[in-house]
Amino acid sequence: MHAVKVGIDARALLSEHTGIAVYTAQIARGLSALPGVDVTLFAPREISLSAGSLPSSFRPGSNRRRFGTVWLQTRLSRDLAAEGCDVLLSAVTIAPARIDLPYVPVVHDLTPLTHPEWHRRKTIVAFLPWIEKTLERSARVIAVSQATAAELARRFPDVAARIAVIEHGVDSRFSPVAAEPGEADSVRAARTAGRPFILHLGTFEPRKNLGTLVAACERLWSEDPRRPDLLLAGSGGWKSEALLARIARSPFAERIHRAGYVPAEDVPALLRSAEAFCYPSREEGFGLPVLEAMASGTPAVISNAAALLEVARDAALAVAPDDVAGFAGALARFLDDRDLRRTQIERGLARAAGFRWPAAAERTARVLRDAAESAGGRGER
Repeated sequence: MHAVKVGIDARALLSEHTGIAVYTAQIARGLSALPGVDVTLFAPREISLSAGSLPSSFRPGSNRRRFGTVWLQTRLSRDLAAEGCDVLLSAVTIAPARIDLPYVPVVHDLTPLTHPEWHRRKTIVAFLPWIEKTLERSARVIAVSQATAAELARRFPDVAARIAVIEHGVDSRFSPVAAEPGEADSVRAARTAGRPFILHLGTFEPRKNLGTLVAACERLWSEDPRRPDLLLAGSGGWKSEALLARIARSPFAERIHRAGYVPAEDVPALLRSAEAFCYPSREEGFGLPVLEAMASGTPAVISNAAALLEVARDAALAVAPDDVAGFAGALARFLDDRDLRRTQIERGLARAAGFRWPAAAERTARVLRDAAESAGGRGER
């Protein structure tokens, strides 16, 4: 079997190591470890990773274009050809409109299409004008969950037969056995003035539904002041002004802590140290933080968004996104019922054990090889 030369759109690695950046790094690393797969990363600027650096065998193509969409549509195709790539993995979904080799877009979610009000204008401009043509001419399509695949097939039925569902993995760093002595005390001292905490991990953005979480915790504190504080970890994001004003006005404002962006190397300890993890998102394509929390031995309360239910199954307590009392009640159950807490932690660990990045990389490699060896793909020729 001859080697397949894979180019990856690695723009996500130019920003904070969350979401699509985690996916890109893990899949790139996993693909590079497989025999018969040669990987090159491409981005508008030099890629620099600190935690979990990519193997030195990577040869990142780089130039100095500031805007990723301009680079994608004017330069990437030429760079791929110059490097002799056989297939492109479009890790940020959108592919160049003019491209002379097969490509496989990764669809993380379709919320820029279904809920544009949740997103920044630059995300809409980079997604909406290009998504239909990207899907139409793709050799194969990867969806990161069955929920995303179903939405994709419903809105673009012609692509249904080309969809492969390949779920994310979870890094082995997310494990309760990896905890060091005194870890939880150190995290609390650094983040919440030494107090136990309920954790949310994710960017401040409308679909994360953090107002509901804040209201649920206020309800908990009103009923019992001894309840844990709330720690909101994640970058400032966008369209968060109303949320920040809401927090500032809260009678419990001193119990709501903001950690900002947490570097990748610090996330496992943060998750292990939480009393509970809460993820009330209105919609997700997968929900990687939920999986990482379960793998860390931290009980999770989630919304009943389809992808989150798919990932967690019975290993998390699920609540409707707008049900403040429901979230407060679910969190209280974890805090008060030791048997339930132990059961859900065990279920979470068992569920998370079925998701591994090397397996995701192997399945991705098969899809990419199939695309490269297909009858010329669907790119312009």
